[in-house]
Amino acid sequence: MNSGEKRLRLLVLATQPPWPLDHGNRLRLHHLLQRLAGRMEVTLATPHVPEQGTRLVDRVSLSVIGESGPGASGRAPTWSAGLARRYFGHNARIDEWLRLRATPRRFDVALCSGPVLGQHLAAFRVPVVWDLVDDLVLYSVRDLPRRPWPQRLSRLYAAAVQAVFERDAARHAAATVVASSIDASYARRWIGDRPIEVISNGVDLEYFKPDGDPPPSKRVVFVGSLDFPPNADGITHFARAVWPQLRAEDTQRTLQIVGRRPPDAVCEAAQAPGVELYADVPDVRPFLRDAQVVVSPTRSGGGVKNKVLEACAMCRPVVATPRALGGLSAVVGRDVLAASGAKQWREQVARLLRDPRLAGRIARRGRRWVSRAHRWETMADELYALLCRVARRDGTSEPVNTATHDRKSGAANAQSAEMPRRIAPRAVKASVEPVPAGAE
Repeated sequence: MNSGEKRLRLLVLATQPPWPLDHGNRLRLHHLLQRLAGRMEVTLATPHVPEQGTRLVDRVSLSVIGESGPGASGRAPTWSAGLARRYFGHNARIDEWLRLRATPRRFDVALCSGPVLGQHLAAFRVPVVWDLVDDLVLYSVRDLPRRPWPQRLSRLYAAAVQAVFERDAARHAAATVVASSIDASYARRWIGDRPIEVISNGVDLEYFKPDGDPPPSKRVVFVGSLDFPPNADGITHFARAVWPQLRAEDTQRTLQIVGRRPPDAVCEAAQAPGVELYADVPDVRPFLRDAQVVVSPTRSGGGVKNKVLEACAMCRPVVATPRALGGLSAVVGRDVLAASGAKQWREQVARLLRDPRLAGRIARRGRRWVSRAHRWETMADELYALLCRVARRDGTSEPVNTATHDRKSGAANAQSAEMPRRIAPRAVKASVEPVPAGAE
């Protein structure tokens, strides 16, 4: 942006402030805000009063949507909007707040963060970009064959509601953003010809930087949020179907499971010989640093697996399922290794355990890949360029030069929840803006 240009005024609507960094969407929003705030006047609006100790990056104003007034609901919702409200729940005060304050007099452009808040897109009075992140329908339908019939029926119903919701919500957005090309291909089926952009997740390359050569070890490491069912399912299956044979080959090998809030199934799997469980650790980097192999055995779920990005950034060799690598531009066999069935998993992990030179080569190439394709700075540049284009389309901002951006990677959901942030934060000072009674 040229020094004489007017800074765009950006309104960001989020379910809550992006703190703590214990969820993929909060992590994504945190890093994007951190980089947008130096180029735009950013206001973050949320219906939740921040908890004690909540922190936000500098140069972001926080406005809490208040609870006073009767909460006029405005127009009666359409059939599709009513269906979404019954399925997701609905906060009418957000709509009212947006109608009063998300106007060209206050803002040039808006960003609606997360899928459920798409219900409120029609209330914005400025052009808005919807960061859907992950296609909801894809998450519901891709694992249907593995579900019992009662769950299949409920999943099909959820998918139908979600498809109607995405199609209806996207009509009110100037553009919809998803984190991977796979999510984009599915979303286009429901959204139709509305604009869809792929802006992947990044990784903090300074925070997750290699710390010299790792000491010789025979450690296999899994890092991920264990209260996320696909993570718990994946590592439990690995510990039961893959690990016993790997351990039998060499009793010095250890499997370290690192993550927050492990469910009972993971705790039971951790009782096997050579398996160690580390719950709710403050920093996962020491575990990644000392790993000879990092595994991502996800069998279900969707989105981009940020733990793959983190491990590669730490220059550790990764073996992952095709599902975990979905939407990533990593070249299998060069940047990472892939495995599907238990036999292939045993072979690929054993290759890296037996051959440190191969492990080092894969690790270095993985680091180069994420350094090229998954910098948060690049993702923020892409989003900034999109916001500028959207604002200009509505004629509410000064012309801004935007660079073309590379979308080859198309990636990402849920960087490790245990990650502390690298940049020194500040405490939030929030202004609570009540909705006036009866205002319209």
